[in-house]
Amino acid sequence: MRQLGRRRPSAAMVVAILALILAASGTAVAAKRLVSGDSLIRKDSLSGNRLRTASVTGKQIKLSSLGQVPSAKTAVDAQELGGNPASDYALGSSSVARSGLVTASGGQTVKMGAFGPFTVSLTCNDHGDGTFDAEIDVTSSTSNSEVFGSQLTAGTPMEIDDAGPDSEFSDNGGGSLEDFVAPPDAYEGYLIDAIFMPGTTTPCAASLLAAKS
Repeated sequence: MRQLGRRRPSAAMVVAILALILAASGTAVAAKRLVSGDSLIRKDSLSGNRLRTASVTGKQIKLSSLGQVPSAKTAVDAQELGGNPASDYALGSSSVARSGLVTASGGQTVKMGAFGPFTVSLTCNDHGDGTFDAEIDVTSSTSNSEVFGSQLTAGTPMEIDDAGPDSEFSDNGGGSLEDFVAPPDAYEGYLIDAIFMPGTTTPCAASLLAAKS
């Protein structure tokens, strides 16, 4: 029986094998390097469910490129809430007033805030004997408006709350709620006014929070 002898590979075979090994190792090295996904994935070829849950954050989103919500029927619907523009719900708009603590010295009148046709102010009345009272007035720019059931005359202030007169600390019993009506709109206001301790340069104080109801 003839024995099969080992044959040495030809030079051409050796070169081919080396080239194959180098090509394979080169592919492995390239696979370890970062490759731009833009060159590998066709545009508009991925669906949303291909992304890992909660993997997209604000860092990946260009906020300025976001437009109107697709489900909004019209631009007006997208910009209004309950039939009212979004500005009605922003503090400092004509529909909301929040004064914070407003103080006044004797004989001084200070504006607290304005909403709709209404303007609310604090007047510190000095009685000249060391006593003061903190008076809250409201003025409306329209004649068909009322506060807590009382008709207002356009441009004429009407007192709606008062603390004092007193020479010591006093307030209006923890605040009061007032209804402001100017058809077709209505507002709910919460008022606080007080007299501070004697010796202060601004003995009268008040606060206002009002919003469209």
